[in-house]
Amino acid sequence: MMKKFGYLIGAVALCGAQPAMADTYTPASTSTFSGPVSVQKDGALYNCTLTVNVDATAGSSATATASLSTPSDWVCPLIAINGTGSVVYDGTYLTISGLNIKPVISIGECTGPIKAVWGGNSASPRTITLSIPLSNSSATAGAACKMAGTLTQTGGAPLSVTNP
Repeated sequence: MMKKFGYLIGAVALCGAQPAMADTYTPASTSTFSGPVSVQKDGALYNCTLTVNVDATAGSSATATASLSTPSDWVCPLIAINGTGSVVYDGTYLTISGLNIKPVISIGECTGPIKAVWGGNSASPRTITLSIPLSNSSATAGAACKMAGTLTQTGGAPLSVTNP
């Protein structure tokens, strides 16, 4: 009896499964977003300019690279952001996974996904908003990396992102 019940539960679960839907990025191009952000790790707070390059040339997937530069804190360019992250859109949030953030004056690296709010396909310019705790990235040691700020599209054709 229990074996039949297990099969029934499995069959019901399969019937409820939804097919994965791919994100769509138009136009298939590379876009640059940039803006002021506060970056915090292990108590140290830095005011930096974050630049994110989104490569959506595939049209159905996107990757991102990022860097920090100096508007007021000299240490910002020394905070390494390594790797090429994959970008996923769920209809509200953009999530970038695969970037490593290594602040110079703290312990551990931040390797967790970074979640941000997409400003929509009709905003002019397009925006990506990072907020605490939504955008916190988990760390290998010490506290999570926290980022807050709004990036605006500064390069490329206006990007539109959909998740059907």
